[in-house]
Amino acid sequence: MDHLELAKALSDTYHVICPDSIGCGLSSWVQDKTNDTGLQFYAEMAKSLLSQLSVSSCHWIGVSKGGGLGMMLADHRSGLNVRKLILNDVGPTLDDWVQGAVAKGVAKTPRFESYLAFEDRLRGSLQKRGLNLSDAKWRQLAQAWARRTDDGGVTFHHDPALAEQFSHHKQDFDLWDHFENIQIPTLLIKGQPSIVSDEDTARMQSSGPKCTVHDRTGGHISFMDSPEEHAIIKNFLGA
Repeated sequence: MDHLELAKALSDTYHVICPDSIGCGLSSWVQDKTNDTGLQFYAEMAKSLLSQLSVSSCHWIGVSKGGGLGMMLADHRSGLNVRKLILNDVGPTLDDWVQGAVAKGVAKTPRFESYLAFEDRLRGSLQKRGLNLSDAKWRQLAQAWARRTDDGGVTFHHDPALAEQFSHHKQDFDLWDHFENIQIPTLLIKGQPSIVSDEDTARMQSSGPKCTVHDRTGGHISFMDSPEEHAIIKNFLGA
């Protein structure tokens, strides 16, 4: 649901694949907390999925963990034929304080008495980070991100075990070796403010694929649902 508008905008030209990753959406939860939470495991699953779908090449649009995964798979040594890479406010590194904050947020699944209470907390939290949506979209987002607890309450619809990535797979947050072995056109859509530092941005522009950078309004969290972002992405993929 998060990127439904973008998927619709691209589907008139491309075969769009939007799988729920492990521990999210309709996918199964983590079975092996040590192995199943790392990018290497996700990479093998992505390769298997594309093979099963007989996809010989693809463009990759990566958000958050999907951005790190995209950098691994776009590395020319990966064995996967990625033709173009788009990163939505994701760089090869993630500051320790950001890692800590995300890990803490993922590990916690607070309980709410109702969907409305859940929506109020979600809206308040994400608005502080620069996300502005209509009332209808806030309601849709809350419904997509919520699940019922066994006792009838409401909590976040993800597996808290995903936080194990931050303790078992520290290498996932230093991907320069992969990035600097990317040889395809790469676009960084950078939020304002961004979690990608200016230093990392400059290095991304001067090494590896020497990526193009486009600044967008809003912070790190974006569902890429604006006409402006759709135009940027379509123009980059079609060039």
